Amino acid sequence: MTREHIIPSFTYEYQYSTGSGKTIGWQEKPQKIISGEAKIKDVCSHCNSVVLCELDGYAKNILEQSGFFTQCFLKEHVNINYNYSLLSRWLLKVAFNSSRASEKKLFFFDKYKDVILGKSSDFSGFAISAGLFKPLKLTALEIEKYGHQLEVDPSGYANPFFGRISWGDFESSEYSVKQIVIGAAIFHIIAFNGDLLRDRKKILIKEYLKICKGMTLIRKNKSKVNVIQTPITFLDSMKNHMLRPEVEPYMRELSEKNN
Repeated sequence: MTREHIIPSFTYEYQYSTGSGKTIGWQEKPQKIISGEAKIKDVCSHCNSVVLCELDGYAKNILEQSGFFTQCFLKEHVNINYNYSLLSRWLLKVAFNSSRASEKKLFFFDKYKDVILGKSSDFSGFAISAGLFKPLKLTALEIEKYGHQLEVDPSGYANPFFGRISWGDFESSEYSVKQIVIGAAIFHIIAFNGDLLRDRKKILIKEYLKICKGMTLIRKNKSKVNVIQTPITFLDSMKNHMLRPEVEPYMRELSEKNN
């Protein structure tokens, strides 16, 4: 068995190339912030170095072509050309590895192992969508205080590059939403319970799109999607997580170090 990155290695590689230094992130299972690259030991050498590596390579390519590797993403929309099979398999791989590491809601993604490895083409049990973080407008005082940590455009907007995996900020007994963030790109995997009928899934997707405003469904029978800005910034996306009782002390400590 070999160790595979949970957040794709190309995310760390870009951050290192910009001089961002070491990376840190919250790990759910040990309930603490750790430094370094998060990995999990759960795949054979062939799967990791060939099958899954090809998925990472594909994802990196479409993200590069769409301009997401930047320290301050300001576009209001972007067109993404995609292969549904490759994109959905990559998103499922990241979601599965994350759930394996955290040991939370694994049953939603464990059933897609054959899809991830290309042994099954049954994409009926999930849906995927995409959106963009809107840039955050900083005040003059905030620019003075945080400008050394964020790249800010001349108008005072920031939209930094980072990688993050989290759950949707709402609960449902019928489906689960995993959020994967690469730079300003937001991807959601909506994984349904296995016993839902097709018409019920359609209703749930409509309900989901009303909740997650600005997210655009990526369709199986298409190869291009226009992804638009959502109403949320990168800070909004982390708010609920940072306020969790088990996380808040670590965030307070980090804030004190940086001030």
